[in-house]
Amino acid sequence: MSPAFIESLLAGRRAEAEAIADLRLPEGWPDPHDERFLRLRLRQMGEDEAVQPWLARAMVSRDRERRMVGHIGFHGPPDGRGMAEMGYTVLPPYRRRGYALEAARAMMAWAAREHGVQLFRLSISPDNAPSLAMAAKMGFRRVGEQIDDEDGLELVFELARE
Repeated sequence: MSPAFIESLLAGRRAEAEAIADLRLPEGWPDPHDERFLRLRLRQMGEDEAVQPWLARAMVSRDRERRMVGHIGFHGPPDGRGMAEMGYTVLPPYRRRGYALEAARAMMAWAAREHGVQLFRLSISPDNAPSLAMAAKMGFRRVGEQIDDEDGLELVFELARE
């Protein structure tokens, strides 16, 4: 999701945003939560354009319609330990179809291949059974918990890849 895409979307120019990203946006998206997310990512990109590839990517349907089904990205480049924290959202009509797993594997492969990242983190609500199951399936191990200002209690998982 480029700054131009996000700016168009936040300004209500949906057709322009769709043309920039070459995808179809879901009706009603972004919701207020994702608007805050997009504003944060746009601000981060404005402060340092080098972070753009890390921050936000659209998950796109596998069919010819190229519908946006969610988004994924890292919270930023790797930290001092070389750890990159990933977050994702699959929009309700598209959940439980493998989009998050496929996108997470692709993002981790990109970060490892292009930037040598070998340590990944996920922060998941204890009530989010599908994400907890996905983390376990991918081999993530629980390393703690934290309180997020917006989302409340989150369980923290890490995966070290060789």
